[in-house]
Amino acid sequence: MTVSGDWLLFLALVVLVVITGAVSVYALFRLRRCRRSARYLMSALEHGDDDAYLSADRTRLSEEHRRILDTFQHRLVGLRDRVAGAERDSDAALSILSRVGDGVLVTDARGNIVLANRSQLERLRLSEQRVIGHSLIEVTQDHEVHQLVQECIASGVEQRALIETEPGRRFVSVSAMPSGADGGCVVVFQDRTELRRLEKVRRDFVANISHELRTPLTTLKLLCETLSDGGLDDTAVLAEYLSRIGVEVDRLAQMVEELGELSRIESGQARLERTPVRVSDLVARAIERLSAQAVRSELRLELDVAEDLPEPLGDERRLEQVLVNLLHNAIKFTAAGGAVSVRAEQSGDEILLTVEDNGIGIPEEDLDRIFERFYKTDKSRSSSGTGLGLAIARHVVDLHGGRIWVQSIEGRGSRFTFTLPLTSTQQ
Repeated sequence: MTVSGDWLLFLALVVLVVITGAVSVYALFRLRRCRRSARYLMSALEHGDDDAYLSADRTRLSEEHRRILDTFQHRLVGLRDRVAGAERDSDAALSILSRVGDGVLVTDARGNIVLANRSQLERLRLSEQRVIGHSLIEVTQDHEVHQLVQECIASGVEQRALIETEPGRRFVSVSAMPSGADGGCVVVFQDRTELRRLEKVRRDFVANISHELRTPLTTLKLLCETLSDGGLDDTAVLAEYLSRIGVEVDRLAQMVEELGELSRIESGQARLERTPVRVSDLVARAIERLSAQAVRSELRLELDVAEDLPEPLGDERRLEQVLVNLLHNAIKFTAAGGAVSVRAEQSGDEILLTVEDNGIGIPEEDLDRIFERFYKTDKSRSSSGTGLGLAIARHVVDLHGGRIWVQSIEGRGSRFTFTLPLTSTQQ
């Protein structure tokens, strides 16, 4: 009876061990399958394969594991959507930034460039590879810009400055603004060269017109005061002063007329009366109007105009005024015994008209501004004239679709040339 009980106990233990082993093996098998399923699902999520994730067999997973993976999947999808949205916003911002005319650089907290738009790359004449990741001072080679950005990074406050990148010639407005929590900086470069030039032109215009008006008005006032103080009783003095008053009034009237003409041209109100222009006749009329002045100044007038030149379409009255203005200046600034020449020739699809003298010439620093309103060189400041002739000449030539320019060496003379285009049927 005892043996039989022990045997039964032994059998029970064996059965228990076998069952436990079988359960353990089955559990291990299920665990491995669960782990393989979990790894597969995690891989699908990692690679963004939502279809594979949703279609996979998840029955091998426990409810808790399925809930965890589903939660993870939803959050991952949301995160990917946010990243995609941020990338779209970034691409849009970069696209807009690339079209901005102002130069833009973005630096990190150490002053290294992390972004540069196309306009700034073109200004720097560097490729993106030569800019991104490099320090600001290395790329711009401008210590003022570098100092401005360092102050912005250190203080977290926007910094502004007008920097002269080419002494006396190029001006750039630089704004450095904190870019946010990363401690970097957004640097905007705006070219102010043309604005500075226009400001200078405006100041010079006001100063010049004030000067031009002050001289005849002062003269008129003095003449009137002299006549009032007894000059009216002397017939000879009265006649002389009235003649001088007439000269000054004519000068003011000429200035008003030329200002009005210039205003009409610049505002687009001037209309050209285009007709075929016989160039030789045009030059002859201009020479005739100023021949007496040339004789008084003891100058030679030389002509080199072919008779068979094509006839460009143009406004004869206005073109004649251009030639008269150029000839008048040449005669005025050439010493006695000198020469003034007028030449007309065809060059390709243009007629070239040139007025050349061997007079005092124009300083090099004045050549770029000689066609501005009221602009005069120092040598001619006290001379007669309104200072509007060359400005009007430039606008008239522009209206005809031509070009006008000057070549001059101080002390040796000047050469003014303008062109009149020919149509295909006129050549």
